[in-house]
Amino acid sequence: MKQNIYLVDGSAYLYRAFHAIRSLSTSTGIPTNATFGFTRILLKLIKEKQPEYVAVFFDVKGPTFRNAMFDAYKANRPPMPDDLRLQIPYIKEVVKALNIPIVEKTGFEADDLIGTYARLAEEKGFAVVMVTGDKDFMQLVTDNAVIWDPMKEEIIDKRAISDKLGLTPIQVIDMLGLAGDTADNIPGVPGVGPKTAQKLIAEHGNMKTIYDNLESLKSKKSLYAKLTDNRDQAFLSRDLVTIDRNVAVEIPLDEFILSPFDHGRLAEIFKELEFTKLYQEFKPTQAPAEKEYILVTGLDQLKKLIETFKQADILSVDTETTSKHPMLAKLVGISFAVEPHRAYYIPVGHTGMDAKKQPDLSRVIALIRPLLENPEVKKVGQNIKYDYIVLTRHGIRMQGLGFDTMIASHLLNPSQRGHSLDKIAMDLLDHKTIRYKEVTGSGKTQIGFNEVEIQTALDYAAEDADITLLCHGILKQKLQESNLLDLMNQVEMPLITVLADMEMHGIKVDRKKLGELSKTFEQEMMTLETQIYALAGETFNINSSQQLGTILFEKLQLPAKKKTKKKTGYSTDVEVLNELAEHHELPEKILRYRSLGKLKSTYSDALQELIHPETGRIHTSFNQAITATGRLSSSDPNLQNIPIRTNEGKMIREAFVPEPGHILVAADYSQIELRLLAHFAEDEILIQSFRNDEDIHTRTAAEVFQAFPEFITEDLRRQAKAINFGIMYGMSAFKLAKEINVTRKTAQTYIDSYFARYAGVKRFIDKTIEQAKTTGEVTTILGRKRRLNDINASNVNLRKLAERAAINTPVQGSAADLIKLAMINMDRELKKTPLKSRMLLSVHDEIIFETPLAEKEALMDLARQVMEGVFALKVPLKVNIAAGINWARAH
Repeated sequence: MKQNIYLVDGSAYLYRAFHAIRSLSTSTGIPTNATFGFTRILLKLIKEKQPEYVAVFFDVKGPTFRNAMFDAYKANRPPMPDDLRLQIPYIKEVVKALNIPIVEKTGFEADDLIGTYARLAEEKGFAVVMVTGDKDFMQLVTDNAVIWDPMKEEIIDKRAISDKLGLTPIQVIDMLGLAGDTADNIPGVPGVGPKTAQKLIAEHGNMKTIYDNLESLKSKKSLYAKLTDNRDQAFLSRDLVTIDRNVAVEIPLDEFILSPFDHGRLAEIFKELEFTKLYQEFKPTQAPAEKEYILVTGLDQLKKLIETFKQADILSVDTETTSKHPMLAKLVGISFAVEPHRAYYIPVGHTGMDAKKQPDLSRVIALIRPLLENPEVKKVGQNIKYDYIVLTRHGIRMQGLGFDTMIASHLLNPSQRGHSLDKIAMDLLDHKTIRYKEVTGSGKTQIGFNEVEIQTALDYAAEDADITLLCHGILKQKLQESNLLDLMNQVEMPLITVLADMEMHGIKVDRKKLGELSKTFEQEMMTLETQIYALAGETFNINSSQQLGTILFEKLQLPAKKKTKKKTGYSTDVEVLNELAEHHELPEKILRYRSLGKLKSTYSDALQELIHPETGRIHTSFNQAITATGRLSSSDPNLQNIPIRTNEGKMIREAFVPEPGHILVAADYSQIELRLLAHFAEDEILIQSFRNDEDIHTRTAAEVFQAFPEFITEDLRRQAKAINFGIMYGMSAFKLAKEINVTRKTAQTYIDSYFARYAGVKRFIDKTIEQAKTTGEVTTILGRKRRLNDINASNVNLRKLAERAAINTPVQGSAADLIKLAMINMDRELKKTPLKSRMLLSVHDEIIFETPLAEKEALMDLARQVMEGVFALKVPLKVNIAAGINWARAH
């Protein structure tokens, strides 16, 4: 059997990998998409094909012998994108670490080197595989040489070329010569495309025969003229596309033998480039650190440990419970760690056969309470707000919260999805933690943690406390180096207990009102269903995009706007249906039906299910480690997504009510983001407008539309409002035009007029983008940072998206900073007073309180004082405060 040799067209694949994978980069901004894609191609080749010989070929920068033949060869090629050029050294390092030879030669292209080595290998009896997707290589295919394209999983041999083109490999040269190649600026015969060229060569055999018998094509006047006028150019083009198979090469084939990988070097590269899975595959195996995880079942044993823990600077704490929702969770066990690789687990709520081993819960609580309530012993945890709530519900008001690894990870990498302890441990310690499912099982066979055997629970639970302690030190150092430690200590950590208290107190909802809302929504949906079927002329599944697409675009023949992402059918998203509503009544009915269905399932139905069985209130969870800008989000339920301006949104808010004898008070920052824009931009007109307490949208309308304020109509004010917020979010003229229903040209005129009047805003935007391009990040008013890995991307769409984030993040992120600071200050001030008022919710720029009727005025005065005085800007902060018998009335 013949030995195989694989010759890889490296230059082609680095480009293909770069364009095939969406922009990918490290947390420090190093682009990695081409490196990742190229590496996967090589590993796929080695694993699947198991080559005996392999080499990777690259073009060398500079002219080749083809430029001597034709000056304009490849003259119209754009320069290599910067993001790709930066990756070439890494790609070559990967190839070297795989112990694969790199072959390059000045004056020649990778194609010529592959062609030469293919010939040499065939002469030595090898079975040759050219790894490429370039059609030019078809000319090199023989009985012993084929093409393999790993990205298409396609093998091209002589039969494939014959089936596809009706040609032999050698005839491909003449076909390419006639057709030319715009990418390489090979002219060919203008007006003769690939199909015509293929047909001519198939009929005549080769280019020489065509020109020897040109008179036979006289009846095809246009083709005859093109061929006649471009004879010399056609033969020149054939020479240009011919791969040179006789290059003087230096590296012998023997050096192409595949050697063992340099695993250590590969691991170093993959770790630097943050290829986590590849790093885990290639990292050197190390002996695991000696660890000691100790089960604590005796009260005397626990007492001795507590004395030790009291002397510690940092105490890592982690609870195990029966529910992911802290307001429903029962304590199953608690873990502690104060030194690396040693941790303790105290089981208190296991229900299995070994439950008798564990100490009494009430006695454990009594023993650990003084320790956990001692503010001098600083506590560290992973999502420690959860532990705080669980322990508070079990009689321990934990104090001295010193560090949260989840929040620290988010501050360092706010755009990263997920900050679980599993991921943090992998990233920082190269340690794969025990997964929850490994202990409890999954699916139908999953058991609660209380049912897990105590000895099995020990390793999982103690590891959480141990790993959290280990990660704490590394993360704290990283925060210090990134100048984020003050933000962590002064804002994020104090906020934890504020949010926890809000979550535990919850907010009352009117179950009856919600039930009535669900019935109202359901009745209208049933009416709409009848109307939809009548308009469609048949019944169908309204929730099926595929069936709806068939009705709209095939039966009703409405203009199809776009396909789905997978090109499997018609898109029926909101944008498409809104446009179609201008042509037919059905899309509007569908939109209304969908809207009601979402409101019913997400709010009027779901809120009833979320009412706590003991408190009768809803206890949402506030999340500090999700959004890239630092804004709080909420879940179970998500209160941020309740529609603000619709009547249905108002009806849902009406279901949020105070306790008897109380009233809800909503304190809402007025245009805080525009005020921050004025502060950052130092724009004189904006600053003056806010200092004079003018209607900012009316003032903008007056500036942009050049009219006196008293002549500004509601419609002009609405357009000015869209411009104000559009500018802040980096909105393009195209999007603004759609937003305010004007032409793109008019929208651009408005934007230009805005920047002409608000020159400070224009300077701020330009300066912010310029700094982001230099540093790769933007910062907020309190120093929060967000990396923008695509800010210098060659892909225009990705770069523009990053530029919009660069404009918006300092403004929106600073608003988030100030609202968090206001909540912390408000909590502190409330505790200084005898007031019984409570903060309940934070939604967008608004804080909602529940207050006894007698305290309403005092609370409103305090909230205004604290919130408006939270930070000294160049413009005044303004808070709109209202009270009502429900959230809607207080809005």
